[in-house]
Amino acid sequence: MNPMVRPLVAAALLGILPATRSDARPQYASRENSRCTYCHVTPGGPRNFRGLFYAASNHSFAAFDNQYEAKLAGVDPAATGGSAVPRNQSYPARSVPEALNFVMSDIEGKPVNLARYAGNVVLLVNVASQCGNTPQYAALQKLYEKQKERGLVVLGFPCNDFGAQEPGTEKEIRAFCTEKYHVTFPMFAKVAVKGQTQAPLYRHLTGKATNPRFGGEVEWNFAKFLLNRKGEIVARFAARTSPDDPEVVKAIEAALKAK
Repeated sequence: MNPMVRPLVAAALLGILPATRSDARPQYASRENSRCTYCHVTPGGPRNFRGLFYAASNHSFAAFDNQYEAKLAGVDPAATGGSAVPRNQSYPARSVPEALNFVMSDIEGKPVNLARYAGNVVLLVNVASQCGNTPQYAALQKLYEKQKERGLVVLGFPCNDFGAQEPGTEKEIRAFCTEKYHVTFPMFAKVAVKGQTQAPLYRHLTGKATNPRFGGEVEWNFAKFLLNRKGEIVARFAARTSPDDPEVVKAIEAALKAK
């Protein structure tokens, strides 16, 4: 063997060769099936916004919402390497309204930081596919289409807590919503809204300490909580109250108009 090659071979066997752009796959980048530039300006160099999140979150992408984090960092969501250096110097520090300080899985299993909806008027609804209230999907979709440009977002959380009226998988729920009611507002994975396995989001929404005005156990499918643009819980509507009820429309209109 060429004497000049031996040190390089030995170094490679020991795993001490410097990382290159093509072969560097740290554990965190590997989780995203990406090369090192997913988290670094250059492999082994300064971190971009994904790398800063990784470091600030104790080396985990479990709660990483690319869309939200990119917005917070002031960069394009598709940016990598040097293009993904945060333009906002405070990143990854953030200030999030308590009611939106949760990461939930969407209906496809991807993490969604609810803080991405801060600044919007948010209507949170626990939904089901086999309930007498299920036709409310149509009114929710109509409401969303009418007001989304003004800042309204409807969030649907499938729930099987009441009469086992949401027995399907997320794939089945998604197909049902899109095919029967043409739902385009954000839908999430199934959650428990009461009991020992209650999702932390619903623990916050229903807790008397965290929601003294509108707290209390969810009574049935299609209960509705309304958040204003500050992320404050400003109204709650009963499961049987239709989304196009004048009381609901009035409350949403007031929240949309408020600065």
